Amino acid sequence: MKKVNSKKYTCLEIFARQTGDGGRVRVTSGNADGSRTTAEKPAGRNYFAWLKIPLKENTDYEICSADCEVSLSYLSGSEDLLETGVCYLEKDQADGSFYIADQAAWYDGPTRETYHFSPWKNWINDPNGLCWFQGYYHMFYQFNPHGQRWSNMYWGHAASRDLVHWVHLPVVLAPQEEILENQEKVKGGAFSGCAVASDEEVVFYLTRHKGPLQDGEDTVEQQWMMRSRDMIHFSEETCVIGQPPEGASFDFRDPKVLWAGDRWYMVLGSAIAGKGAILLYESADGEKWEYAHPLLVEERVKRCFECPDFMELDGQYVATGAWMEHYDACGRYQMCRYYTGTFREGEFAVENDGWFDFGSNCYAMQSFAHQGRRISIGWISDFYEEHVPCENGAYGSMTIPRELHVRDGKLYMMPVQEIRALKGKTLYEGSGENISLSGIEGNAYRVRIGFSGNTFFTILLGKDGERSISLVNDEGGLRIVTKGVKSEGICFKADVDEVRELEIYMDRRVAEVYVNGGEAAGTKVFYNGSTAGCFALNAETPENVVWAEAVCMNSIWQM
Repeated sequence: MKKVNSKKYTCLEIFARQTGDGGRVRVTSGNADGSRTTAEKPAGRNYFAWLKIPLKENTDYEICSADCEVSLSYLSGSEDLLETGVCYLEKDQADGSFYIADQAAWYDGPTRETYHFSPWKNWINDPNGLCWFQGYYHMFYQFNPHGQRWSNMYWGHAASRDLVHWVHLPVVLAPQEEILENQEKVKGGAFSGCAVASDEEVVFYLTRHKGPLQDGEDTVEQQWMMRSRDMIHFSEETCVIGQPPEGASFDFRDPKVLWAGDRWYMVLGSAIAGKGAILLYESADGEKWEYAHPLLVEERVKRCFECPDFMELDGQYVATGAWMEHYDACGRYQMCRYYTGTFREGEFAVENDGWFDFGSNCYAMQSFAHQGRRISIGWISDFYEEHVPCENGAYGSMTIPRELHVRDGKLYMMPVQEIRALKGKTLYEGSGENISLSGIEGNAYRVRIGFSGNTFFTILLGKDGERSISLVNDEGGLRIVTKGVKSEGICFKADVDEVRELEIYMDRRVAEVYVNGGEAAGTKVFYNGSTAGCFALNAETPENVVWAEAVCMNSIWQM
């Protein structure tokens, strides 16, 4: 049986569910006198119980499970956890023992991104609680540790020094016990929320959801808060808003909080009279909240807004929100919209609006401010059900962090400069010609191209047999085109009049495209069965290519 050395860690955290009577997790260590010490904990009967077993530092343990299924396991509890993260364990199916998994190898597969954040395995969706606190960037996220499908929600957690390299941290929040015990009848858990960081502590606001398997009037969504002073330990949650205001939908979730003028404001996604609405609350202390009025109402949204954000940026205010269950004229599903304008005395006057991401695979964007920058991260969703499940794989990831700006009433966004540190070997440099690159090792690359005038072109970004993803610019405008996949036929069109500059990031199953220095951004999922990539520019007038560069991108998951 394999042995695991605890190193600097003092706790084993493991999620286990019984598959037979008496299912349990057993941890055994040897003593200096030759005796053995064993600790056991029973697995959950009807759900994955979150077990925490104390360990001694630098001690060899035999860890095994009997008559139970384990969905996730890791070592935690070290003094420098924010710096090094947890240590994941995996189960040897031959003898049932656990071993320390190699992180770099774990992420090295055709369906796993190399420089976009994704969980160790299983399901991820909305980014939550984005902030900078005492030297680290923090990202919490919606998480199902037990499978590659949406289920009752936990909060995962990761930290970074540079917004690029992340370490995994312990799971923070779990679904309510009453939900776990009755999963055949109810669903919910810890839904999306935000963080407000000061010098000494971070205050979190989030939605707790409980309701029937099919959302309806019996659904209950409440807003809760908690605190942390070290981002490892968290206070008990307290309810701050118990029910939606009169006239609002049962969809009532995803709080985002900001300070403006002389008070705190909270925005929440909802609907009023069958129209999507972002609701505005006010508070003097961040704890007692009073409903003000809708920040905005969107007649084109029939279900509700989700995951709203509200911020001051470059002398204007910006509201964003995801349009739940909405199809646009191009056939795109559940896009995110931004609105720019003024905000005075609690009233938001919209002056301009547009789509946040034209690729329709960026959802639930959340932003935060640090050192004069407004940084956003979105969830790379898969609403077209193109996900390819694989053993120990993951559903979903996060976009490259983006820096936001407002110019002439329009929202601009570009990847944070820190991502350029991942630049690897150069694949191509040149101008005035078409480009053809094949067999790109690792299928993780960045391409930058400048054009003199609007140029018609087709750019091949990925190909797997008859399946492909391309970027096309012609009389129909600039758009992402997929073939041989479920999203084929949908027009993923950018709202730009001409293409002067492109910055393209391909990371195995994800493409991110930035146009004209951030005038538009598009994110699209494309699964490839190989880690060998390709890139081909076919321009009608290649002499219009004034400069071009292609480079490999290094992985963020090296130990």
